[in-house]
Amino acid sequence: MNSWPALFKKRRLKKEFDTAVAEGNDAKIEQLVKENPWLQDYVEEGDDTDVNVKRVCAAIGVMEDELNAPASLDDIVHSLEQDFKVSMSRSQVESTCLDLETKGYIKSQDQGFTLTVEGSRICDNYLNKQANELLGSLPGE
Repeated sequence: MNSWPALFKKRRLKKEFDTAVAEGNDAKIEQLVKENPWLQDYVEEGDDTDVNVKRVCAAIGVMEDELNAPASLDDIVHSLEQDFKVSMSRSQVESTCLDLETKGYIKSQDQGFTLTVEGSRICDNYLNKQANELLGSLPGE
């Protein structure tokens, strides 16, 4: 059985997904991931999701939930230090946020940042992975 048609379909869907992310089209992103769950793995493996991207998305998500408002740069730096034990300068965080905004993972709003649907996925995946690693390191009962 020839798998070429499936390969081309996946390639087309990845391109469609990347376009939706670049355009910030959250509805299209959600639709594509819902119809093609394997795209979630593609997102997690992507070059765009390096560890700082994941951490900053997670810090924004934590602060958004805590404040019930957009997270400022200072809030994000604080969350990285307190919640994730990561030291990043304000300028490093700002640079990462600008990059994340360009990629459609976050939006600038009310002098802070909020996660988009895709940014929320990165945040949730990172937090779940961290929780699993923490739980896995606990002694068994």
